[in-house]
Amino acid sequence: MRIAIIGAGNVGATLGRRFADAGHVVIHGVRSPDDSKHAGIARDGVTLDTIAGAVASADVAILATTWAAAQDAVRAAGNFGGKVLIDATNPIGPGMVLTHGTTDSGTEQVARWAVNARVVKAFNSIGVEVMANAQFGADRAVLFMAGDDAAACDIAATLASDIGFLPVTLGPLVRARVIEPAALVWITAAAAVGTRQFAWGLLRR
Repeated sequence: MRIAIIGAGNVGATLGRRFADAGHVVIHGVRSPDDSKHAGIARDGVTLDTIAGAVASADVAILATTWAAAQDAVRAAGNFGGKVLIDATNPIGPGMVLTHGTTDSGTEQVARWAVNARVVKAFNSIGVEVMANAQFGADRAVLFMAGDDAAACDIAATLASDIGFLPVTLGPLVRARVIEPAALVWITAAAAVGTRQFAWGLLRR
């Protein structure tokens, strides 16, 4: 699958490497592809393009910018043409607080910005350390997801599985309102326990 990753920071670059290693073709969409700060991104299976160019040439897109840059990045993508857009951002503002709460979510805002996109929330509730390696012994890290389009959620789940996650879809896109606070729980817990090498899991009986 051809995957456009909008952004090339820690999250975007980590996901790009993982998807390329899993056999996908990755195109990072950035504002200035020739900028020297992106020199280390390109490798086998990974290239750089403008945001609009990356999205146009891909089968699916992942938004992996900071929240502050998200709106401009989505607008730079133009019309998504019915493609799946996976939102990996978190609407975290100054003081490490969510800018959206129980009556809205960052992802719902992204869906309002994105023209003709099928939006899914995923890849936001854990750190890059878990994205780099989602395997914990015999267990896989759980990745919470949400979306209104069942087929779009299936695509996101397949991609998550391809890089080692156990995807768990929580329901429609409105469930992003509970997934985004989970990111703050993970960040806070990492500071409390002194490691970022942990993930969400499900214990069943």
